[in-house]
Amino acid sequence: MSVKISQKIGTTLVGAGLLLTGAFAGAAPAQAVTDPFPNAPVCAVKSDHVTIKLGSSGNSVKEAQCLLNRHGAKLTADGKFGTRTDTAVRNFQRSKGLAVDGVVGTSTWKSLISGTSTAPTTRQARVDKVLKFAKAQLGKKYVWGAEGPNTFDCSGYTLSAYKTIGVTTPRTANAQAKAYRQVSKSSAQPGDLVHWPGHVGIYAGNGKVYHASSSQKKVVLSNVWGTPTYHRVF
Repeated sequence: MSVKISQKIGTTLVGAGLLLTGAFAGAAPAQAVTDPFPNAPVCAVKSDHVTIKLGSSGNSVKEAQCLLNRHGAKLTADGKFGTRTDTAVRNFQRSKGLAVDGVVGTSTWKSLISGTSTAPTTRQARVDKVLKFAKAQLGKKYVWGAEGPNTFDCSGYTLSAYKTIGVTTPRTANAQAKAYRQVSKSSAQPGDLVHWPGHVGIYAGNGKVYHASSSQKKVVLSNVWGTPTYHRVF
């Protein structure tokens, strides 16, 4: 009797082992992600347009946030799919007659991307648009907490300038500096943020900066002074 039980247990263990071996042997290797929209214009960052939802992160999230901003959302393009991004996705889906599930899949990506080809896609085109906006505001009154269109504080001015290319920055000067990669003074390019403690402007090139000046009570183009830091937004 004990021999038969042992044989049965042994047979069962061997069978389980064979099943496990077969399962691992038959497992398909992971396949590379194929971008369903390889020719889509870049809004914030090059991405693979993978399916994303609440809790996702990475370049595809950052790109979706930028595209949502072009359709009226007011998100920080930080690459983190939180509750605000989820709400923006659902509002967008509802406005386009899509399934309102908060998931950015193929249909939602297609709808987000459509109609964006006329937006500036090269860095130079984006810089030109930001600087054009910055210049157009010269002389407008400085008012603390204002974001335009007729009055600005320093970070409201920069926030409004970058919104023209679909980039929504954090609201305050210090938060804007922390959000973007710092570059050296020698590497600074037009369109970069120029930051002093509690103050921020937009680098115009040739040692000049556009900023909403609290001391001059208006938006001005000045020589860069002191030792600011420079930050690359795009």
